[in-house]
Amino acid sequence: MRTLSFTCTSQLPMRRRAHVGAVASGDLEIVMTPAPGLTPGPAEATVVVRTSVDGYDTVWRRVLDRFFSEGAPAGHYEVNDFGATPGMVSLRLAQAREAADTAGDAVPEPAPVLPAPAPRPSFGELTARERVRAVLDPGTFRELLGPFEGPQSPHLVPQGVVPQSDDGAVVGRGTLEGADAVVLALDGAFQGGGVGEVSGAKLAAALDLAAEDRRRGLPIRVVLLLDTGGIRLQEANLGLLAVAEIHASLVRLSTTGPVVGVIAGPVGCFGGMGIAAALTSHLIMTRGGRLGLNGPEVIETEAGPQELEAADRTAVWAMIGGAQRVATGQAERLVEDTVEQVAEAVREVWRSPAADAPPPRTARIAEARRLLAALDPTRRPTPADLRTLTTAPTTRGTS
Repeated sequence: MRTLSFTCTSQLPMRRRAHVGAVASGDLEIVMTPAPGLTPGPAEATVVVRTSVDGYDTVWRRVLDRFFSEGAPAGHYEVNDFGATPGMVSLRLAQAREAADTAGDAVPEPAPVLPAPAPRPSFGELTARERVRAVLDPGTFRELLGPFEGPQSPHLVPQGVVPQSDDGAVVGRGTLEGADAVVLALDGAFQGGGVGEVSGAKLAAALDLAAEDRRRGLPIRVVLLLDTGGIRLQEANLGLLAVAEIHASLVRLSTTGPVVGVIAGPVGCFGGMGIAAALTSHLIMTRGGRLGLNGPEVIETEAGPQELEAADRTAVWAMIGGAQRVATGQAERLVEDTVEQVAEAVREVWRSPAADAPPPRTARIAEARRLLAALDPTRRPTPADLRTLTTAPTTRGTS
């Protein structure tokens, strides 16, 4: 990984800060902040680029020179690049410039009239920040410790890994049907949604604050959107401690009221965060969601393809997919992968009387013992066997 610094000249001040993109394969993240005291007229813009690709210093200079020659505002730019092409860089810079809403005397050219973008009904295809917004009431999203506060992991850069400004965790405050709510999301696009010291601390602290609010008589609705491979391997023991803190926070919070989990993203939910999913009081999954302690690739690597072939999608989803997890009582609700159905399922949790809620999975000890006693240790049970052995709770629903 390399860190490049550039200084450019601009005639326009930056009106407001902006954040676009993500540190995902072939993509990049840009954080723009106004420099204090800027007034109309020539001013410097500073650009710091962290990139995973060597040898493109001249290309970066040319792209940035063109960007500022076309009227980009002065200010400070942080760019975290994960192998984006020059075309993608130009696209993200243009998006950031539009989001920052530059000011000045220059008259911009009329924007081309484009057809309305196609709707994005899939919840799993949204970014982590978009998912949080989609769950909260419209217009109420307020982010805590977001990209402009820069809570990046200090452990990635020394290992040559490009960081992300929010460390892959989004904490949003707002309302759900008018009630105070906090919605937490892990960004599966950044390091597979892996939890590190900083992202784990953000989640654990938010859960603890919600528990404190409830203890003081201030009801708050809590939703955890999981798209994660578990612990971030680059942070090793620090990641383990972070996930343990999340577990402890969930246990404390669950004694004060419901905690809703959602698994709908392309990564799924694995490792220590698979345990976190089991500590929620209501778990919602889509058919494409996956839940397990070990991911298919890990199982194949450690136990061989005779145990599970990671490329066999039918076998993988039959074993750990959303439909199987709901049928075997490890999740409460199966919904289609649309924004409307996921958001509605979350809201329905608080519409139901508390007396109708199923007992927490962690309290279903007798049922777990019954299932273990029914299993034949001399043969591996099939997904169909597990469905047959499992008695589904009466509150479980599908749609």
